[in-house]
Amino acid sequence: MKPRRAHLLLAVAIVALGGGVRLCAMQAGFPHRPVGDEVYYVRVADHIAAGGGHGRNGVPIALRPPLHPYLLSGFVDREHSPVARGPRGGTAIVPERLRPLLALQVGLGTLLVALAIALARGLFDMRTALVAGAVSALYPTLVAFSHYLWSETLFAVLVSGGLAGVVWSERRQSLALAGLSGVAFGAAALTREIAVPVAAVCALWWVCNALPGRRRAAVARGALMALCAALVVLPWTVRNYRVFGQLVPVATVGWWAAAEGNTFETSGWRQFGGPARREFIRRYSAAGDEIASMEFARRYTLEQVRTEQPSWVFKKLVRNLPRLFSPDSYLFEKIRRGAYGDLPLAGVRGAVVLTAAIYTLVVVAGVLGVASASGGGRRLLPCLVFAVVAAFHVAANARTRYRLPYMPLLIVYASYAALRWRTLSARLAGRKWIAPALILLFFLAVCVPHFVETTIPLWLRGSSAGVYRP
Repeated sequence: MKPRRAHLLLAVAIVALGGGVRLCAMQAGFPHRPVGDEVYYVRVADHIAAGGGHGRNGVPIALRPPLHPYLLSGFVDREHSPVARGPRGGTAIVPERLRPLLALQVGLGTLLVALAIALARGLFDMRTALVAGAVSALYPTLVAFSHYLWSETLFAVLVSGGLAGVVWSERRQSLALAGLSGVAFGAAALTREIAVPVAAVCALWWVCNALPGRRRAAVARGALMALCAALVVLPWTVRNYRVFGQLVPVATVGWWAAAEGNTFETSGWRQFGGPARREFIRRYSAAGDEIASMEFARRYTLEQVRTEQPSWVFKKLVRNLPRLFSPDSYLFEKIRRGAYGDLPLAGVRGAVVLTAAIYTLVVVAGVLGVASASGGGRRLLPCLVFAVVAAFHVAANARTRYRLPYMPLLIVYASYAALRWRTLSARLAGRKWIAPALILLFFLAVCVPHFVETTIPLWLRGSSAGVYRP
């Protein structure tokens, strides 16, 4: 069998493996009980499927980006709606009716494995691509999120597709691929707005990586990508202007998140969640309609930033980076809230150890992979992407699930390092060790202890099936 055909068959087998693992995980966890923002997405999707448009209780909204609930709405069974209405007008989510929506998420999770392979092949070679695909297929948090109803899985697919298009557009100097990347990033912005700065640094990468004679072509590709992304977002922006009478490019939740992330408790600035946060939520809810609440959150955020000067940057770095990059996982949050029912303590502890250990290995290998990659701008691209993501979430708000869409990129570089571990010392000779050593020191000395501190209650008590909190 020719190597090329063998590699293709292996890639297909790895994608099939990823799909099978995700399907088994979804079946094992069924009936899935949604928590947090998942409840919001199910309710809005049901409202869309019923013909009410993007809103709640007949009222148009733009609280969160629209693409995820619109996609979910196509899989809502109207005869057996997941939102059940009681005799007194109240509603509740029926977990047993979520199977079609979860099947969609499994499909997206499987597609993400294929995109990880495409991204790795564009950046490196087929061996790296196959390893990256295998890791993505079995990576615990990616598997878990393939049956969650948060928007991260869809966003991960769109961002990974955009990044793969960026890399292959650079390899082939292709305007068509640049345009497709713009479409992917535009759709990603309708899922999470941080896709906009990610697309911007990708365009910057094209320009920085171009030879002097090809800079104009790189700028043209960047402009085309931006135009295609804007054309995807524009209809939703026009809709929001018609509904609210003012410019809301995608959603109003951004200022809410920034306000929440810049609320500092009087009992300790490293603490997140307490009386100060509850008071902000009360004032936000009492501000008026959606636009009035957004304007209140904006004023509140800017006031908090001014008040915390000149130590604001230091406080946000120390508080938010561990919340973004610690070995914690929203799998643990699901277990904490009792979403999987009553689990044996030994199983909970096993999931904690396995998930945290694999993430730590990926981070260590990924950082070394980025530092040791050379040629073709391979080192610059992940540095730009992770720098803009970290800056965005340090300034606003940070949670561990916000990093999930970029894990396929880190897995690609971890796979690259794993295949070349014998030559890493030579590749990182001299001062090249300094940056990765400092990053890994911060991870091990700050992020890991933060994880241990926050996970102790879960380790001691296990799941909380009796106090399930949606």
